[in-house]
Parts: sequence; structure tokens; C-alpha cells
Amino acid sequence: MISTSTKHRRIIDICIYLIIVTALIILVVTVSNSEWLSLSIQRGNSNEVVQNVQMRIISPDWNVEYYAAITENVTVADFLFECADHYNFTVTKKYFTGYDSFLIKSINSIENGEDDRYWQYYINDEFADVGCSNYFLKNNDVVEWRFEQPHW
Repeated sequence: MISTSTKHRRIIDICIYLIIVTALIILVVTVSNSEWLSLSIQRGNSNEVVQNVQMRIISPDWNVEYYAAITENVTVADFLFECADHYNFTVTKKYFTGYDSFLIKSINSIENGEDDRYWQYYINDEFADVGCSNYFLKNNDVVEWRFEQPHW
């Protein structure tokens, strides 16, 4: 037979355990929501529309300039595909799960690795350090794709 003090001790242990588990659940939910909120603010809302965005593509043999007064293609990758559709050229890509982004492999049949050059993009003349499908455009952004030696 279990003594009353042992029963009380077990009840107290169970209550402490439940309090700790509840606190951990609240902590995990709070951190997850704040990380999601942080990513939403950083990335922007994918349902937004951006205005007055431009794209320049600079290759060894040809250049393209494209302007959109308004677009729903708010990532750099989607805006590139919009430009390609407009001018009727191809873009090949490869998705990398580890980066959760596309790598642009070729634009208009000019492929990464030719003469040790690769497609790299800039936003407002600043080299972009995030994958093209993870960068969300802002109004008045200028995207420039350059076929050049890598920065790494």
C-alpha cells in the first residue's frame, strides 16, 4: 500500500511535469511564430503587387531591358520568367532544397560555367546574396543579371 505522502509526491511530480511540458510547448509555438513573422517581413507577402520594376540582362552577345509598371511576379525568379516570356527566350533552372531556391542555369542558351562565368544577379547595383526565388522585389527595384566571374 502506498502512503499518503508518496501519493502527494507523485501528484506534485506529475503537476511539475505538466507545467514544464506546457511551458515548452508555449515556447516552441512562440519561437516558431516569431520566425515565421520574421521571414514574412523579410520576404514580403507573395500575394503583393510591385510597381515600376526593371530588369536588365547583360550577356556576352546581347542585352535585354524590361520594364513593368506593375507585376504580380514579386520574386526575382518569377520576374525573370516574365521577362523571358515577354521576349521569347528560354531560362533553365535547378531547384536546390538546401537553399529553398532556384539556381538559374542558363538564360537564352548561355549556360553557367562557360569561360568560368555564371549568371549572377544584382538588386539596385548591389550583389544579391540570397537565392533568386527567395528575394522579393520592392517598388522601383532594378534587377540586373550579369554573366560574369563568380564572387566566391
